[in-house]
Amino acid sequence: MVEKPTSNVAVARVFDTESIHRDKMCNLGELTAGIAHELNNPIGYISSNLNTLRRYSQILCELIGDAEKDIEPGARLRWQERLQLVRWDFIRNDLTDLIEETRQGANHLKDVVNDLKTLCRTSMSCEQGIPDGCVRSALTVLSHQLKHRFTVRDALAAPEAMLMVRSQIIQLIINLIHNAIQALGDKGGTILVRSQQADGRTSIAVEDSGPGVDPALRAQIFTPFFTTKSSGTGLGLAIAAQIARNHGGDIRCEESAELGGARFAVEISGWTDGRQ
Repeated sequence: MVEKPTSNVAVARVFDTESIHRDKMCNLGELTAGIAHELNNPIGYISSNLNTLRRYSQILCELIGDAEKDIEPGARLRWQERLQLVRWDFIRNDLTDLIEETRQGANHLKDVVNDLKTLCRTSMSCEQGIPDGCVRSALTVLSHQLKHRFTVRDALAAPEAMLMVRSQIIQLIINLIHNAIQALGDKGGTILVRSQQADGRTSIAVEDSGPGVDPALRAQIFTPFFTTKSSGTGLGLAIAAQIARNHGGDIRCEESAELGGARFAVEISGWTDGRQ
């Protein structure tokens, strides 16, 4: 059942979606900047210590290997029995794996912090940004939500830089992926993110294996405060549409031919601040 505020049009006129979004991102940006500052130093310590720990573990493994060769023949059997008792072969291999997994975790945490800082910038300054990089940043920010119930696939072919407000493009993609997450619900499913470039335009599409969007509602879902969900502000898709317009493009909803659910397709040509 579609839940739609009775005064939707009037409310939409009073409240500017972009202003609400900017205020929200400003507050979030201040909070994120503080958290990032607190996290950056520990992340640096962890990464540095892991490099040292990896070097120490290599030395330790070499020393134990040399000891087995150099130990007196009479004591070698007892030495080998002690190594077997503590499961040294397993420890040696697992130690390397544990250090590498922890290093990857620290790098992932660093990427999340950096992407959140980029996302929460309130500045509207433009830069040459790579669309595929924005997709990867959005997926990094949402990785915790996606890793449990969802299969995420990508087919990215937009490596050429274009003029953009990078934080806005990341926000647009996050909004579309988050919309797919909500559509799939607790059961989970598949989300596919595509990108391509041709003739100076970049296309980004987010598809899902959910129930799709009723064709009768597709023209309304980008209206501020319109929602078919029991909770939520109804601003996510409206903000995505405004960001697309800010970058000389548009957004549409259709059926995913491959996954059977919804397909949200965006086409942009570069930052215009909504001026076509």
